[in-house]
Amino acid sequence: MALTQSIDNFATQPLDKPPVQANNVIPFPSARALLQVTLPHPSHDLAGTQLRALLRSPLGVYVVSADAVREEVRVQLDIAFEDLDFTLHTLISTVPAALIGPLKRRGNIAKAR
Repeated sequence: MALTQSIDNFATQPLDKPPVQANNVIPFPSARALLQVTLPHPSHDLAGTQLRALLRSPLGVYVVSADAVREEVRVQLDIAFEDLDFTLHTLISTVPAALIGPLKRRGNIAKAR
């Protein structure tokens, strides 16, 4: 379906009359959460393969940090609460050896500014 627009909509308006804006949408930022995921044994090739699989999966956009600590890789995901179901299902199918850690509410960045 093609959208058409009339040339009459581009008619000039007087300078003394400001344009009317119909902006009645108020954005509400969605609640965010940090989910910690632990991948075992970074020294083994399995951990590198798992981390690579996680980063290349649809969950790769949620990864905010990955740290190698002792014998594990800790990955932190920043997700919206609405995406929790999708995230868990995709995580279990993509990296079945991962240990899913706690889910913590993340503070709103907009409030900090």
